[in-house]
Amino acid sequence: MLDTHRVSLTNLDAMAAGRSDAAIAGQLRQADRSRRLTLLRAVLDAAAELNPAMSPLPPLDAAWTLLIEAQQRDPAATDRVLAHPHTGLWAANVLQRLAKGGAGDPPLWADLGGLHRLATAAAIRAGSGFRSRVPVWRGRLMLPTLGLADVRSRREWDFAQVHAEGGHVLVRGPSGSVQLPDDSSADGPGWLALRSLPIGDDELVLDDIDPYREFDGPVPPQRLAAGEVAQWAEVLDATWRLLTEHHAEIAAELAAGLTTLVPRAAVDRFTPYSASHNEVFGSLVLSRPPDATTFAATLVHEFQHSKLGVLLVLVDLLDPTGDNDSARLYAPWRDDPRPAIGLLHGAYSFLGVTAFYRGHYPVTDGLVARAAQFEFAYRREQTAHAVGTLLTEAEPSALGRRFLATARDRLREWGTEPLPADIARAAGRANLDHRLSWRLRHLRVADRVVAELAEAWLRNRPCPFVPAAPPDLVPTTGSAGQARLTLTRTWLTDPDLYDVYRAEPELAMAEIAGVSAADLALVDGDPIAAAELYRRQLASTPDSPAAWAGFALATRHPVLVSSPELVAAVHREVRHRRGVAPDPDRLARWLG
Repeated sequence: MLDTHRVSLTNLDAMAAGRSDAAIAGQLRQADRSRRLTLLRAVLDAAAELNPAMSPLPPLDAAWTLLIEAQQRDPAATDRVLAHPHTGLWAANVLQRLAKGGAGDPPLWADLGGLHRLATAAAIRAGSGFRSRVPVWRGRLMLPTLGLADVRSRREWDFAQVHAEGGHVLVRGPSGSVQLPDDSSADGPGWLALRSLPIGDDELVLDDIDPYREFDGPVPPQRLAAGEVAQWAEVLDATWRLLTEHHAEIAAELAAGLTTLVPRAAVDRFTPYSASHNEVFGSLVLSRPPDATTFAATLVHEFQHSKLGVLLVLVDLLDPTGDNDSARLYAPWRDDPRPAIGLLHGAYSFLGVTAFYRGHYPVTDGLVARAAQFEFAYRREQTAHAVGTLLTEAEPSALGRRFLATARDRLREWGTEPLPADIARAAGRANLDHRLSWRLRHLRVADRVVAELAEAWLRNRPCPFVPAAPPDLVPTTGSAGQARLTLTRTWLTDPDLYDVYRAEPELAMAEIAGVSAADLALVDGDPIAAAELYRRQLASTPDSPAAWAGFALATRHPVLVSSPELVAAVHREVRHRRGVAPDPDRLARWLG
């Protein structure tokens, strides 16, 4: 039976203010459960209308009947399977596929067969006696919430038979059979169980085997070695102690909604990875964080996404009739222009991160406190900018405007809180750096304006007044990198390593992608030396957004800070006409 779910204005305001609340998280989790059940029923109805061939599997009605029998026998066990994080994503994807006629990969019978896998797992957990057929990918059968059976097959997609009787479960595949251990939470011959890690009195699943664990799937299992699992357990334990001791409300909220961690390799030493999905409430993909503070912030960041994903099913925060779909907005944490929904997700996620660091730096000391102060300053400015953009450049609904105004007011309060001057400067520089780089990569000044200014420069005339429209958005691909941000964080968190980098710039360049001697001078507080080094970079790579942004940060020429794309465009035009590049400092002064 489905419940009716509503969001009170009190709860909406609490979420918008960045508060953590276990009761609200529990309500959102229940709403997500109802949505999953609705999606499952919709899949069944849409499949019945399309009537696809299900061979070699039984009709979907058989899976539905088995699921109902399991529910009647053990409701809690069945709910546990239905709450498996990837159930909602599978159902949503299959429903979209059916709406388009069912074409595509994998074979439709195998895709729809996900319902057979769900029903089979629920029946096993409920202790039912049954026989079923289920789809197998590359010889492996994933039973949600239980584990992975390796029954071997030469085909990409095949099927296996599952027979349960008297508490024993046998999986027969095309080229092998697997008897599930009596304790299915333990590994056995041909069987990999889903692992769990303790958090207080509860546990989180550490999922390294589900083919759909990374949201796109299917992907092969990547079983962690025992030592790696121990490392995950150690950092999770430290994180949970940090949260329960200093951030009890956050800990309670996470305990009410978070269920699964999916390990994935970091991008590099300085770039951790984390991701979540609107249809996968309570699960997140992440690389193993280096410390408890980073882990806690990552959990907050991704769970904010999960909460907002469910909230947006219940209420419209953006006007459905407005222009909220085009990727045209600046997001202070992304290299690419974003649609309003993406910016809203990011703003809400970093609102939670800002709140976490605001509460964290007063309860720590030393380098940890300084790093937390930086992250608080850095994220509060980003989030305030994004919320302002959503209020002025997107089209929120009436409730959305209330939500954003509440967030804006909270961020204004936080914006008045004093921080050490060097921390505030570093955070401001990092945010300005991102804005400059983004403008240089994605904004294009009208050719008419550039040509007129270049002509005046070449004729040695004063800079003319040229009425100009706002620059056009012309998105480019690729990443701008985070060299200066990484260097700044190293300066804060590991001053000994930073001193090594100062003494051996070549080591910094080898270990931090894209970093330069100019960046070291800038972060070290020597803008004059940095400006000269960036000038040399521009002489050899005159179209480098990173070099132009660095030059702007070092010189602080007003026109470079406000419109770096204009200076770079005129510089390029003069260079092309004359064959010799103008001095960037003189050009910026002339344009200013």
